[in-house]
Order: sequence, then structure tokens, then C-alpha cells
Amino acid sequence: MTKPRHLDILEFWGKAQPIDPAQGPGWHPLVFHGLDVAAVGDALLMRHPGFRRALPHLLGLTREDTVRLIRFLLAVHDIGKFAKRFQAKVPDLYPACFGDSAASVAARYDHGAGGLRLFGAVPDLFSLPGETGPGVWWPLLSAVMGHHGTPPDTGNNDSQAAVRAEFGRSGIDAARSFVHRIRQLFTLPKELPRLERARVRRASYAVAGLAVLSDWIGSKQEWFPYQDPASGLEGYWSLASQRAADAIERAEVLPAGSRRSLDYGDLIGDGIVLRLSPMQQWARTVELPAGPALFMIEDETGSGKTEAALMLAHRLMAHGHADGLYIALPTMATANAMFDRLAASHLRLFTADSRPSIALAHGARDLHPGFRSVTLRAGREEAPYGGSKGRSEQSDTTASAACAAWIADDRRRAFLADVGAGTIDQALLSVLPSRHQSLRLLGLMRRVLILDEVHAYDPYVQREMERLLEFQASLGGSAILLSATLPLSIRQRLASAFSKGLGVSAEHADSVMGYPLATVCACGGTSSTTVPGQARRARTLPVRFLRSSEEALSEVVHAARADKAVLYIRNTVDDALVAHAALAARGLAPALFHARFALADRLNIETNVVARFGKRSDSAARSGQVLVATQVVEQSLDLDFDVLISDLAPIDLLIQRAGRLWRHDRPERTGRPELLVVAPEAAADTDEQWFARAFPRAKYVYRDHARLWLTVRALEDAGEIESPAGLRRLVESVYGHEADARLPKALQGYFFDAESRAGADRGIATANLLELNKGYVRDGGAWDADIRTPTRLNDDPQITLRLACIRDGRVEPYAAPDTGDELWRAWRLSEVSAPARRVAGEVVLPEHVDAVRQAKAAWTRYDGDKILVVLEETVAETTSLCGSAVAPGPGRGEVHLRYDRTRGLEVLADGADRRTVPDEPAG
Repeated sequence: MTKPRHLDILEFWGKAQPIDPAQGPGWHPLVFHGLDVAAVGDALLMRHPGFRRALPHLLGLTREDTVRLIRFLLAVHDIGKFAKRFQAKVPDLYPACFGDSAASVAARYDHGAGGLRLFGAVPDLFSLPGETGPGVWWPLLSAVMGHHGTPPDTGNNDSQAAVRAEFGRSGIDAARSFVHRIRQLFTLPKELPRLERARVRRASYAVAGLAVLSDWIGSKQEWFPYQDPASGLEGYWSLASQRAADAIERAEVLPAGSRRSLDYGDLIGDGIVLRLSPMQQWARTVELPAGPALFMIEDETGSGKTEAALMLAHRLMAHGHADGLYIALPTMATANAMFDRLAASHLRLFTADSRPSIALAHGARDLHPGFRSVTLRAGREEAPYGGSKGRSEQSDTTASAACAAWIADDRRRAFLADVGAGTIDQALLSVLPSRHQSLRLLGLMRRVLILDEVHAYDPYVQREMERLLEFQASLGGSAILLSATLPLSIRQRLASAFSKGLGVSAEHADSVMGYPLATVCACGGTSSTTVPGQARRARTLPVRFLRSSEEALSEVVHAARADKAVLYIRNTVDDALVAHAALAARGLAPALFHARFALADRLNIETNVVARFGKRSDSAARSGQVLVATQVVEQSLDLDFDVLISDLAPIDLLIQRAGRLWRHDRPERTGRPELLVVAPEAAADTDEQWFARAFPRAKYVYRDHARLWLTVRALEDAGEIESPAGLRRLVESVYGHEADARLPKALQGYFFDAESRAGADRGIATANLLELNKGYVRDGGAWDADIRTPTRLNDDPQITLRLACIRDGRVEPYAAPDTGDELWRAWRLSEVSAPARRVAGEVVLPEHVDAVRQAKAAWTRYDGDKILVVLEETVAETTSLCGSAVAPGPGRGEVHLRYDRTRGLEVLADGADRRTVPDEPAG
């Protein structure tokens, strides 16, 4: 054993992967890295106006005390690296003071958890001034030690003996010496006010996000190059502070300046004088609460709710209540459309001398043609120290590598960008036990969170939204909710969730039944205001029922031959395929749009549909044209039809679909619009097969057949959709508390089953969600789950197929790469979803095995669950390509697939033979 020598904390390494080993030091002292991160946090708190206001308020401290405290916590974020087990990861740098060799030390070690265990096992190591007990500080310590994205898991190794084995006497002494010197360097006050336990737990989520952000920026070598230890702590702190000031500028995390005044003409563009809706007038003039506020806007489709929300967001930003905005939407298509809209106008929200950032956040954002990635280069990727790759050592992935990924990935940056648009899933991840959720929360708490189409979600997602609003309110953020058809019960739950986050009661707050309606929820209470509807948009839309799909087909043919633009909405892809074939057999050439197209074709179809049926389409292009579609046209596209026929759907969705009928003024139209709904009669003596008999496939899509019966009965009684005055009455007649009293006895079982499923789904969501009152600690959520917690539940799980073709003997993506295009993008554009109940695995012909293996060699680890389907041309139909897959079930039989650019993917039937490669797919 080597004799230990004098302890010097500057001998402990913190970073040891230099960009250029031939230039400069080969390692960076641990204590210097602590100062780097503290300096970044210090700079953010001093120069980021939102953080400067929010953190002191959350902690209940003065601004000066907050800065000192956070600076200290960030400085010790990597204190777990004083352990022998961490220092042994680079044997050549193993400090001699330990008195043994690195080879004798087990290197498997999580330094975040080790640091937290150290503070738990050595109580005298960490004692801040004041009367606050150590248990109160624990969530803040967990927050900074969890800077790699999750709360540290200390396991059962928190005894003093276990910690001594990890750190050794020298490691513990070095940590103690470092803490003492940092306290002196940062001149912590002699006394801090006694902190409230609830405040600390709430604030710990924001502190965790700040720790992640500070660690990533403070780990980027281009901004914080390795430094020789000769400069000492005091000298290096001055240097780190200078570097940090420059780094936060280069990282583009400081908010752009908001314009102080703005009108709708400026907001929408070119100073156009607009005829404002009453709701838009309300958004421009409503008094803003002093603190966090929830605004709920309920108005009809096409009424300008988005513009009203942007006006509110601008006013909140101009008054210092927020630094930017994030708009969350139901689908990638709606997010893409919103991104395009914001990209053209977001600069008007900010001062002329600022450079506001804009980001798109969803899983396929790289495929959106208008998306521009951030300008910062990603930087070099680093491997974990010691070569470890296991899940248990994710915290040892270097922070500089995480920083590189963050800079290159706008899904993470979206919540720190001045303007972000994306799917609601990206926002919901902030309240689920997902890696780096705290960084999302840190951004959202200073953004105006705008949730669009809030009625469009199932009970599981609704529960997640409630928790998201609770967190947003508690952390000081504001939110705006938009809906055309929001049931009163959902509105009440959303208001209650935000009020809970504020710490106030929402009792009796929100029973106003007016429409259009504006609701404001703040610390002073909740109030709702009935806003007059737009007289120029008011209409009474007659509703006529068709009793079969044959009647619907006849109406489509009649309207098309009368030169009308026609939309026929079916509730399932298979029903849409049947209708498309039937109309083609009757001499029409309908377009088809559903979710089972390869992404490349779907994007093209979407473009063509908008061109043919959108706001700017002309009468010649529309005349006699027919579109058969599924729910993909409900919300995402601005489409306009002369005739609209829809399969029966819940009342709120029918109202949404009706918004595509005579949506825009067209001088060539004559007569009046009429909504045609395919549905059986809502007879009082109906049986339990009432809906399934008429729609045998759709019975699995809309399972609450009781609500469907109520929808038909409400429309039969009214005979029309009166907009906007009658919309509330229609929605409540289906979703109101007393609606079930009208149900036939045969359908009551569906109602109670649906209520039971909704309760169960809400319960699952509650179990999955993080708990605000527990703070950022390991038992504050399901962090130890074996699988990633989903943002949505799916009764009909889908599996991703990657379509491929044989070209010159090679297996290549169905969407052939364009010149200069990347192969990964072609594979993504070749993806299509199929029901997991019908497709389960790959079929690979023997002659294709080697080509398949070679093609899949370029796939990433994220593509492992995707199924490759090799398509080949058929003799009879040159426009169609056929392939095969393994069917689910114990027999692992074969299912035949057909893909056509105009019809999409069809799952035909089980095959009689088996041409599968045994159990394991090729590649």
C-alpha cells in the first residue's frame, strides 16, 4: 500500500477528456468545475430577468440570499466525485492521498447518488446558517445532485460505513475542506430565514432545472477550457465568472426583450386593420392579475381564438409576467401548422434589437420543411468515464456530451426558446418521471403555456393536463386554454387544478353556462364572463340524418355531379378504404386521406388537400372534387367544403367537423349549408347493439355508445346546430351531469363502463405523475419504472413499419432519398403505423436476408422496435406494392400487406404459408 501524503483538493480531477490533448492541460480540477457551474448559475440569476424574479419568490428569500444559496448549492453539485470510486475511473489521475491504487477500487459508481449519500451520512459536512433543519434542505440537495436528469437513487448504501468505503477518509476530508472553502469564498450570511418545507419542495423542481442547465453550459469545453490548478480557488472564481457571462450569451438562453405595446394588426402582420371579434377585444382589454393566471377561452371554431391567446401572451410578457410562450397542440400536424404561423410573425412580439429564438418540438420535427435547427454546432460527443454503458451509470455520461445533444436538439431547447410550438406530449413530459423533465419545467414556468383544443383529450391526458397546470401555477407561470366545445365538468377540473397550484380554492368558481365564455383564474379567485358572439359568423346549420353508408354514398355522388366540393368523414381507416373503392366504382375519382400512409405520401397528400380544398382554393379546382377522410381533418387543417357527410361521432367532434362546412365566404355558393350525419335513430327502446350494428368497425373507436346515442337524440331534438348561441346547450345535453337520465336501459351499461374506464385511466395517470408536494426526490414519482411512462394511453396500440423496396439488389427506403438528402430522413419518411393487433414481426425472404441486414446496419438504437417490410410490385396492379409481416398470436402466421400511394397501407389477410426467419428478425 502506498503511504498517503498531504491532502490537496486541487488534485482531484473533475473532467478528463480534453478536446485536444496536445494543447493545454489534460484534465480539469473538480473544484474548478464546481466553480464553473456555480458561475453559470450566478450569471443566469443575475442576468435572466425571469429567473431573477422567480427563484427568490419560490424560496421566500431576498434576491441576494437566493443568489448566494443557489451559487453554493451549484458549486457542490459534483461533490460525489471526491469518492475513490469516481477518481479511479481515470487511473492515471487517481490522487495519491488515498494511499492505495486505482486498480483496487470498484469503478461502478453514480456520483450524483454518492454525493447525496455523503451528505446524509456525514451530517456535519453540510450545515447552512439559520434554523432550517437538514430534512428541509434535502429536496434542494437532491435537485443539484440530480443534475444528470433524474433524482439520485441512494439505494440502501447510505450508512456511514458504506460511504467511507466509497470515499475513503481522504475523499471525505477533501469534500469537507471544499465545502468549508466554498462557504468562505461565497461569504454566506450568518443567518438565513427559516425556510418553509412546502416552499423548498416546490422550489426544488426549479432548482433542479437550473442545475441541469448550469451544468451543461459549465461543462462545454469551448466555453470553459481546462485549467491548470496553479491559479487557486479565488483566482479561478474570477476567471469562471468572466467565462460564464460569455457562455450564457453564446448558449442563447437569455430571453429576448418583449415589445411594450402591440395591436392585432402588428401581431398578425403588415399593420392590417382587422375587424376584431368580441373575444379578441376582451383579450386586449381584460385586466391582468398581479400574479400567475389561467385564462380559458371558449369560442366557436374559426373565431380567432389563437390571435386572442397571442394578444394575452404578449400582454403578460410586456408586463414582466413571462419571458416567452409555448403553444401545445394535439398532433404533429397542428404543431407544424402553428410553427409555420409563428415563424412568420413571432418577431413582432419582441423588440427590434433582439434576436428571439423559435423552436418546434415533436418527434418528427426534423422532417418539417420549414423547421430550421439552432445555429450552434453540436460539439464533440464524449463517452462515459471508465467506458461504462449500463443504465445504472447514466449519470456518468459526461455533461459536455449532454450539452452537445441539448444544443442540437430543439425538443429540449423548445422550452427555453422565446417562442415554441409542439405537441402537448412534450409539455406533459415535464410532470412525468422522464429524464430532464426539470429543464422543461424551468422553461415553462417563465413561458405563457397555451394549450389548444383542450377538449380533444381522453381522461388520462386530461389528468396530466391538470397536474401540468398545478405545477405551472405553483412555479409562478401563467396559462391560456382554448376550446370550442369544452364541457363544464372539464372546465371545473382545470380551474381547480390551477387554483390548487396557487394554494387557493376554486369552489363554486366556474358554473357559468354562457357562450362564448372567458374565464380568469388567479389568486383573487375565479370569474367567468360571457362574451358576445360574432354576429357575422352566427349561423344555424340544419342537421339531416342518413341511416346507412349506402345513403351517404348516394349523397356524395349526387353532390359531386352537381359540381360541389364534398367531404365524407369515416371513423376508421378500413371504412374509409371501403367508401373510397365504392365511389371509384361509381365513376368518381375521390382523394383519400387517413393516418395509414407513409409519412412522405401523407405530407404530399396534406399539401394537395389544402391546395384543393383550403381557404385559397378556387372554384375550378374544387368543382366536383371529393375527399374521403378519417379524423385527420377534424382539427389540423383549414379546409372548406360545400357538402359534408360524417359518420356519427360524439357531439363535440361533430361540431368540430361542421366547422369544415362553408368555412369561408365563396360567392359561387347558393342555397344554405346542411350537415349530413350517418347514424341510426335514437329510439327509446333500442338494444345494446344500436351502434355496433351500424358501425361494426367503429364500435372500437368510440366505445361510449351511450354518449353517441345522446348525441343523436340531442341533434334530433334540436334539428340544427346553432352557432355560437346553441353550442353550450348541445355539449351539456351529452356531457352534463344529468344527461345519463335520458338513456335507454340497454345502453346504460356502456355509460357506466365508460365512466369506470375514465376513472381507471385518471387513476393510472395520477399514479404515473410527479407530486408537487414531495419535491424533487426519488420517491416523488415513479422514477424506478421499468418502462418509460407514457404521455398517452392507447386502447389500440400501433407499431411502426418501415417500408422498403428492392433497388439494384439493395434494400432501400420506400421514400428514395432526394439528391443531397440524408438516409435517416428517407427511412423516417418511409414509416407508417399499423395496428399491433394485426402486425407483430418481420417476414424476410431468404434471398433478401443479407440485403436486409446491410440496410438495417444504418439504423439507430431508437429504431430497434420498428418492423421492416420489403415491398415488391404486383403483376396485376402496377400502382400497388405488396409485402408480408408476421401476424400476432401463438401461431406466428403471416399477414399480407398492400401499399398504394393513393390508398395507403392495407392489411389484407393471414397467409397460408410461413416464410419467416426463425424468431429473430434479420439484422
